Amino acid sequence: MLIAGLGNPGPEYDHTRHNLGFVAIDRLAQHFRTQFSHIRCRARVAEFSFKGNRHLLAKPQTFMNLSGESIAPLMTEEKLSREEILILVDDVNLPVGKIRLKPSGGAGGHNGLKSLISLIGENFWRLRVGVGAPEGNMVAHVLGPISHAEHLILQAVLGDVSSITCMLLAGMGGRAMTQFNGRDYAVPPGTEAAPALPVLPK
Repeated sequence: MLIAGLGNPGPEYDHTRHNLGFVAIDRLAQHFRTQFSHIRCRARVAEFSFKGNRHLLAKPQTFMNLSGESIAPLMTEEKLSREEILILVDDVNLPVGKIRLKPSGGAGGHNGLKSLISLIGENFWRLRVGVGAPEGNMVAHVLGPISHAEHLILQAVLGDVSSITCMLLAGMGGRAMTQFNGRDYAVPPGTEAAPALPVLPK
């Protein structure tokens, strides 16, 4: 499987919302104890083993709008199908604290996904990490720094990325969607609102 995090190369983008894909893929590299030691198809690439099978992590260095021009050639070199791809991206259509794992779908306005879909189609896994809708300019929002409050929530989100990935690698993508897609990481555990009491007849 090829697991790619989307972002923009360069230190000026390191702490921006649009680079959450890179942050998530770095977390996976730590989890699987591997390093991005070489460049292939204009991407920084790392290899790891899971249950005896070899897999790749990738960080395209093409800038976001051309992400597909890196991932598609990697797929070809590795002889992978679209169903063997997982893309980690930020998503302004989800609030901070929400994620969505899906096996297919459109770009949702995300330029990195647009680039990839234009080259390989829509049927690949994607894990969207919510960064919230902008109050003003979209570019300023996604290329803006993550606030301290957002950072605390996203740490909880990123803590589950490895679990989601391992389930997907084990062929349990459907179970992962059921388990994680409904979570709200912005709500501290144990503080969810209690269900409303039924109205008793008079």
